[in-house]
Amino acid sequence: MRLLPFAFAALLSASLPARAAETITWLMSDFPPVGEQINGQPGNGMTDQVVKYLIARWPEATHRYLYANPNRVWSMLAAGEHACFASALRTPEREKVAYFRNAYLLPPPQLVYRPETQDAIRLNRKGEAELPAVLRNASLRGLVVETRSYGAGIDALLADPANSAHLKRLAPGNYGRSILTMLAMNRADYTIEMDFVMTHARAQDATLTHLKTAPLAGGAGLMVGGIACPRNAWGRNQIRHIDQLLASPEGAAMLSQAQMRWISKETTQRYGAAMKDFFRQLASPQEQEYHR
Repeated sequence: MRLLPFAFAALLSASLPARAAETITWLMSDFPPVGEQINGQPGNGMTDQVVKYLIARWPEATHRYLYANPNRVWSMLAAGEHACFASALRTPEREKVAYFRNAYLLPPPQLVYRPETQDAIRLNRKGEAELPAVLRNASLRGLVVETRSYGAGIDALLADPANSAHLKRLAPGNYGRSILTMLAMNRADYTIEMDFVMTHARAQDATLTHLKTAPLAGGAGLMVGGIACPRNAWGRNQIRHIDQLLASPEGAAMLSQAQMRWISKETTQRYGAAMKDFFRQLASPQEQEYHR
């Protein structure tokens, strides 16, 4: 993991208050299409675009990148370090250590499995997978990423020892980029993954197109993600300024475009209206997020 300085000379909007020069470390993920590292710099991932947008409008600060796994990210935020993470899924536990500025509305994770396990998965009448039954099925080999959050409800199921006997947790070094390949190679039977990650992976690797997906029964629905900074005075100041930089029709349009280009047609049909309303609200300041 290399710490890389990166300064920008873009003009700051006259409508924003001046801020003293400081150094901010952006904690980045190399997990397309969420984040993509190209020669040590952000590429074209969802959060890459958000960070680039912010930095271009924040020239008085010195911006650095640190590519880190989930363990490192949340350890640094919990320790109150001068760092912010632009691809954070919001959970009650994480809100204890970080302030958030909402930026993404994510479709719920889905079960991804090898077609050969169809009989063991046993979808219900709605075509949904019952995750507790899948987790406890001794004939199935599950694989998830350690420390990664899949949403509060799924996290609770995965944390229950009764559900973990046949579940392997992969070290979070690459956010689980190899898991889908491992399924294709019959080294595991199922995992849990986001719709947009599957869309990207299938576009990049034809060997993954045969993997099947199913919604999870009783899922929590859409999940909110955003930018997280440590829950201290420094972090609150950064979230306040980030909110000012994003709270405009231009900022909301950027957030929508960064995410929606990777959302599948089926998911867009199901959640498109809710997502459109969510991004419309992001055009206004989200002050309630950092006054709690």
